[in-house]
Amino acid sequence: MCRTIPMNMPAPIIEMRKVSVTKGPATLIHDVDMVIGQGERIVILGPNGSGKSSLIKTMVGENRHDTSVEGSFIELRGTDLWNIFDLRQAFGLVSSDLQYEFNRDITCLDAVLSGLFGSIGTNRSQDISVEMEALALRHLESVGSKHLAKRKLFTLSTGEARRVLMARALISGPEALILDEPMNSLDLTGKRLVRQAIRSLAKGGRSLVLVTHDPADIVPEIDRVVMIKDGTIFRDGGLELLSEENLSLLYDAPIGLRKLGGRFFAWPKD
Repeated sequence: MCRTIPMNMPAPIIEMRKVSVTKGPATLIHDVDMVIGQGERIVILGPNGSGKSSLIKTMVGENRHDTSVEGSFIELRGTDLWNIFDLRQAFGLVSSDLQYEFNRDITCLDAVLSGLFGSIGTNRSQDISVEMEALALRHLESVGSKHLAKRKLFTLSTGEARRVLMARALISGPEALILDEPMNSLDLTGKRLVRQAIRSLAKGGRSLVLVTHDPADIVPEIDRVVMIKDGTIFRDGGLELLSEENLSLLYDAPIGLRKLGGRFFAWPKD
């Protein structure tokens, strides 16, 4: 099932129809229909290897879909004529791959500023104004990390670095922020701080696409669930989809589920 956007609403940030991606003999995703409207807060949920990251890479242009499939298209803001600059305006991405790229001897302020140029850090050829620096500091503040501005990125904890990269993703003003497994490799304190940053951005009206394998990562501001299994959309709807029955089908194992304090906790049943 794919959600559609009413005719009187603005064009969706992205619309994908009959999208499939193959690499060599492997099919990464297939027959994907998905629409993300402006202002939506979505979780893309599925087990490891289900196609979540491949779907995200297709959304941000890293994967090319099979255009030979009749009726297949990917549109940004209602058009299929888009380029890399349109993608940057549509999506800001934070992922483990990006964090690995930024494990360098640069300040957090420079890391955020580099989001304006699509580079890894800044260099002398880039004309950085006082206004740009002020903008970078505001976005660091929005994720609770302004105090880290002068710190070197490689000295930060994983959770601290992840929040800095969230600020970097936001500085170019994307319509939606994509967080690909933002809780991976974080300790309990790191998870709490990143979770607080996500909630703050969502409460401020930011469009969010949270990608995770664990329902416990879902913040209360999320109101749409897209389940992905075996490279395609398995379920797409509201939070009522988070049931033991659906999760057991999604993970191919009996799953228990409880909701406590606005959070969902799932575990494999014996």
